[in-house]
Amino acid sequence: MQLKKIIQITALLLMISKSHSALAIWFEATGQAVIHNGEKAAARQQATQEAIKQALLFSGASVTSIQSLVNGLLEDDRFEIRASGEVSNIELIDEIYHDDYVTVSIRADIFPQQALCAAADYKKNIVTTWYNINKRQQAAVGNLYDFGRVLAEKLQVETQKYGKHAVIHSVEPYYLTSPDKEKKSAAYSLARKTNAQYVLFGEIVEFAVETTISPRLAFWESDKSTRNLTLTLSMYDGNTGEMVFQNTHSSAALWGFAPHKSINSRSHQLWNSNFGLETKKILQSVVQLIDESVSCLPAYGRVLKVANESLSINIGKHNGVKQGDTLTLFQANQFFDSQNLPHRQFQLHPQRVIVTQVYADTAIVESATGAPLANIQANDFVARR
Repeated sequence: MQLKKIIQITALLLMISKSHSALAIWFEATGQAVIHNGEKAAARQQATQEAIKQALLFSGASVTSIQSLVNGLLEDDRFEIRASGEVSNIELIDEIYHDDYVTVSIRADIFPQQALCAAADYKKNIVTTWYNINKRQQAAVGNLYDFGRVLAEKLQVETQKYGKHAVIHSVEPYYLTSPDKEKKSAAYSLARKTNAQYVLFGEIVEFAVETTISPRLAFWESDKSTRNLTLTLSMYDGNTGEMVFQNTHSSAALWGFAPHKSINSRSHQLWNSNFGLETKKILQSVVQLIDESVSCLPAYGRVLKVANESLSINIGKHNGVKQGDTLTLFQANQFFDSQNLPHRQFQLHPQRVIVTQVYADTAIVESATGAPLANIQANDFVARR
């Protein structure tokens, strides 16, 4: 008789402060294994190994060896997993024997680190909005009040052309100026509204033109103007609310236009100028930064519809999904701690799913084993691990 296993995983995202900031994910994994012929030790070992293995694979962590657990739980049996991350601690929480099976619960604290991983072959969807010009009066030179709108659209095009691991699939048509403390909540709602995994916030904090007056004696020299551009960006995971990165990009370029001349923000005249070319360099740097930040992070998709034993999900051919791919199902629940800060819990479904049909932006998945996909509903998730 083949050993049956039931795995449930809960992940609490916690911010842990060390000498440098690192994001740790606390996984509590419960494994159950059938006891054959009274061999309790073998069943306990099997359940424990499977729980640890599933927790590590689900987290995207990289483990080359697993330290001995308390009470010698894994003293004589180690295994290896290749992925990316660091396990700081694994503990035995509980061990309960029933009539014909044993339940073992463990806790693992995992710190991810950058490396190649299985999730890298799926493109992650990003949503952004128009970028507000913080000092609006600075847009008067050139009459470029809509420059932040065009900048977001240009960045979308750059990700579509050159992004390897992520693409801006939606630019929401409004300006969003949320304080940092409100960006987590804004990320949750924007991601859900647009079927995105990540939310990119941007703001133009400097857009001034500075003119250098030529000395009177140097009458053959004309006055020179430069235009500054400082763009502040931050990106959040729309499923967990955690910040992926925060960065500021600055440039200064020759502004070769008359002070009172109106410039079309979309014109070749602007984007082929010194200022436009420098701005393109900023956008290229942003695309590279986004790619580096999300390349090894898990690729999530959302369940759009449940029909009998098949699920429609919101990632498809444009994200790199292929027929026959195997995905992990999980559910996410939000809770608030004693300081009223939001956190997310993830519960891994025991059944994996396989992609049976692929469309441009969606796909159909079914149970990989044919077992029922119990308790799955719209707005649950799939993950490429």
